[in-house]
Amino acid sequence: MKQAKRIAECGMMTALSVVIMVVGAVLGIGLYASPMIAGLLLIPLGRKYGVRYHLALWLAVSLLCFLLVPEIEQNLVYFSFFGSYPMLYPYFQKIKAPLRKVCKFLYFNVVIIAVEALVMFVLAPEATGAWMLIVFLLLFNVTFVCFDFIVPRFEIILSRYLQKLKNH
Repeated sequence: MKQAKRIAECGMMTALSVVIMVVGAVLGIGLYASPMIAGLLLIPLGRKYGVRYHLALWLAVSLLCFLLVPEIEQNLVYFSFFGSYPMLYPYFQKIKAPLRKVCKFLYFNVVIIAVEALVMFVLAPEATGAWMLIVFLLLFNVTFVCFDFIVPRFEIILSRYLQKLKNH
């Protein structure tokens, strides 16, 4: 019974994450917002059931998004960063404070530069010029600071909400 409950919860969260990604792509407004939200949705079950479940959720959502979501850049951004970062966040927190920020920004920038370079030079070279990578990178770093700020607070809010549900 316990295993069935875990599978059902993970299936529902996977479906919700994929729906958010699809809606973001269809409406054309969620290129970066929907991967962020979908990544945040995996946090409660990842923390509740452990890294193996979080990894399985991230891979399931990623695979389904590559099959169902028409926006390839959105899928790559989710797969490469916003889906995996909440899973890696506790490991970054174990690094001492001054070096932690450097490691986070280094990880983020390497991943985003690789994704955007792939999109700009391989998948859609006519879409934007290489100079836009610098503008995107600056805006993405601001976005990352916001996302990094939200992740621990989202965990706190969700844990309080789940605790209230258990008490009722």
